[in-house]
Amino acid sequence: MRRTVFIADLHLSDDTPDLNRLFAQALRGWENDTDALYILGDLFEAWLGDDMPDKAAQDAAAALKAFSAHTPVYFICGNRDFLLGKKYAAAAGMTLLPETEELVLYGKTCLISHGDEMCTDDTSYQHFRRVMRNQAVQKILLSLPQKWRRKIAADMRAASKKRKREIGMGSISDVTQKGVCQALSRHPQAEILIHGHTHRPAVHRHTCGSRTVTRYVLPDWHDGRGGFLSVLEKGCEILPLVLHEAV
Repeated sequence: MRRTVFIADLHLSDDTPDLNRLFAQALRGWENDTDALYILGDLFEAWLGDDMPDKAAQDAAAALKAFSAHTPVYFICGNRDFLLGKKYAAAAGMTLLPETEELVLYGKTCLISHGDEMCTDDTSYQHFRRVMRNQAVQKILLSLPQKWRRKIAADMRAASKKRKREIGMGSISDVTQKGVCQALSRHPQAEILIHGHTHRPAVHRHTCGSRTVTRYVLPDWHDGRGGFLSVLEKGCEILPLVLHEAV
């Protein structure tokens, strides 16, 4: 029985060898029974521009390119890799999608995104997000010397870690009912909502107006473990991934 696979929040880098191996292992496991692979952001820990891929990104591109020869791969950027562009996508055989996308899978209408836009209680982050997603700002960032971009990325990661220590896993860093209903209001046919970002894998039910929608939060990857959402005609299931020692 064939399926469609969704992943997010892998945060791959040269400092995550086990996760890099797990990703390659997962792609091999999905080769023969998958209709499509959707990567919903934060595939990488950081993205400084298509002209600066690290070894992990180069290896991921090669593995994805081979996988995409028989299975289409789609990518929505996350808050860590929003600068990923057409050059890298082509090298990886991926189709870039907008920040939100509606699709019909096995008769069900799904809305997919990275998910950070629905964390509406975190107003300071939403302001930062609006600035950084501005195309003019991105063009300026990508035009900077590589040394400057590395410094900016390091500063942003440090600021992100500091903020995580301050707010932890509190409700301010999670998706809100308001954010969910705002997203769904623009997609009145959606029956299923799929996203990552929050690192809180779970299944939720939301009532917005006269309709109830199921929301699937994708697993994050860490410590040699990960997970994915498998969508089949008979339903959806969040499944774990564990690195095999022989790989």
